[in-house]
Amino acid sequence: MLLHELSIVEIIKTWWQGDMTFYGVLMSIVMAILRMIYTGASWTITICEGLLCGALTLTAVSTMNYFNVPSDLTVAIGGFIGFIGVKKLTVYIHRFLDKKL
Repeated sequence: MLLHELSIVEIIKTWWQGDMTFYGVLMSIVMAILRMIYTGASWTITICEGLLCGALTLTAVSTMNYFNVPSDLTVAIGGFIGFIGVKKLTVYIHRFLDKKL
């Protein structure tokens, strides 16, 4: 129990220190959940969409770090991914890859 409490405290400290990755993922999840509630989707679909957008944002941030893109853009990327959604981004990525291949 003590180990679990320590990890939560560390997460909260990291959040207050300004970890941009956390802000980007959080923004993506919140935007996706709000978008799904606005469209009237069920709770299970809403939660899954939020988690998928958060995971996609985390992947995008890792890619940004690899290409030396400034971490200040993390929140904007997270907001964009959350606003657009996983299904729409899948369509865009497939179109891009079909043109390249």
